[in-house]
Amino acid sequence: MADVHPSTIPPGTRFRRHEHGSVHVVAVLAGGFVEREPDGWRDVGPGTVRVSGAARHDCDFGPAGARCLVLELDDEALGPVGDPRFLAPDGWLVRLARRLDVAASAADPGPRFALPGLTAELLAQVARRLDDRDGPPPPWLDRAREILDDMAGAVPVAELAEAVGVHRVHLARTFRDHVGVPVTAYARQLRLDAARREMARGVPLARVAVRAGFVDQSHLTRTMKSAWGLTPGALRRSLHRYKTRGAGRPHLR
Repeated sequence: MADVHPSTIPPGTRFRRHEHGSVHVVAVLAGGFVEREPDGWRDVGPGTVRVSGAARHDCDFGPAGARCLVLELDDEALGPVGDPRFLAPDGWLVRLARRLDVAASAADPGPRFALPGLTAELLAQVARRLDDRDGPPPPWLDRAREILDDMAGAVPVAELAEAVGVHRVHLARTFRDHVGVPVTAYARQLRLDAARREMARGVPLARVAVRAGFVDQSHLTRTMKSAWGLTPGALRRSLHRYKTRGAGRPHLR
């Protein structure tokens, strides 16, 4: 769905007819640039998110250069995107972009497993703003996420909806709209993260599966293989290589 590229651009860099061959999103995390427009130059500063279809453009970076997060997307990720759109600095969007930048830049395998979820959430928020639906989430949605996080995803959707006082269909629809993934997928990611942490501590796989809310070790293996493209054994070996030699980043689909 998206390739994520953290990028540090040196001071004074000038791009002429810089080309993006696909839909792309650029979040400016620090520094900035000016971009040529038909009637002059646009100042693109920290916190701005630039969204555009495939295009060429000219831009000059200032004396501080810039730290940017670039997402190259397939055509279906945001729907039709034409001329550049510049989303004004937004605390929520910037925080998401910073978390994604940290995960994408990490050498430790652990944070990188958050990439798909963070990418989906960032794109969901970009899509909302492109459609002028940039209102904050309802307070109950934050509470729902807190419950899921506290319980490592081990709570049925019906119980979660009851706990926050909304219908489960409304919960499911609102959750996906704001977070970018179904609530069940979010909960599954939390359970997998819990399993990964247990595995890093050397806990036997059968016990890892039970503690992380899976039916058994086979269920854990199937779920992890589907979500991350790795078996628990392969993940454990990768985590061990990183811990002992600081090397060996697992492949994420």
